[in-house]
Amino acid sequence: MDITTFFGLAAFAGLIAVGIATGQLPAVFLNWHGLSIVIGGVTASMLINTPRFLLVDAFLALGDVLRPGLRGRREEDVAAVLRLCEAVRARGIVAFQEADAEAAGGFLAAAARTAAELNNPDLVGDVLRDEVSSAFEHRNETVNVFRTLSILAPMFGLLGTLIGIVQVLRLISNPEQVAPAMAVAVTTAFYGIALANGVCVPVAGKLRLRYIAEMRVRMMAAEGVVMILKGAVPMIVERRLRAFAE
Repeated sequence: MDITTFFGLAAFAGLIAVGIATGQLPAVFLNWHGLSIVIGGVTASMLINTPRFLLVDAFLALGDVLRPGLRGRREEDVAAVLRLCEAVRARGIVAFQEADAEAAGGFLAAAARTAAELNNPDLVGDVLRDEVSSAFEHRNETVNVFRTLSILAPMFGLLGTLIGIVQVLRLISNPEQVAPAMAVAVTTAFYGIALANGVCVPVAGKLRLRYIAEMRVRMMAAEGVVMILKGAVPMIVERRLRAFAE
């Protein structure tokens, strides 16, 4: 598990536990009407706004938040490319089949297969760069799902609060019922703000950084394969790859 995500979740759970233990989160916060407005409204809006495949991808991307990113493996990935370079120089393009299947998140092996099939440095470079760019654009749209959620959740929280205030105005002649009704109205805004800032914004930020690191690692692997096809020696390949590993 990603260590910062683990500590973030632990801190969030700790704050809730302390709030319950000290009475700062009383039962009045359990507003099922407010929850239904925020969750139901956000769900309906996202179904209208976002294609099904992106919603599925965003749900699956939640697992990426918990997993360590590729950045920590950059030295291993550079070493894998250099081993592949030495193998190809020794045995020819057939050695591309020996690419490390784990390096660059599996992209090095895919890039090596493309190089073996096309055997043209310029064409291979164009194909690999297009693949990396297309994958990153799709990843960015997945991040945008959580960005959209972070905008919609507070808005529906505010909508629930406005509905609650209307109810408060109906009860204005009964002072004993005004205060509880107002508390229920305000908790709806709390749900929307908490969902946006406690879940959606942090998840979007973590995924954005993770996918940027993933793109750089893939570009490094693509550049390495292209240079190998051009016949570059390992020392030159390594110098070029270090620019991506910083």
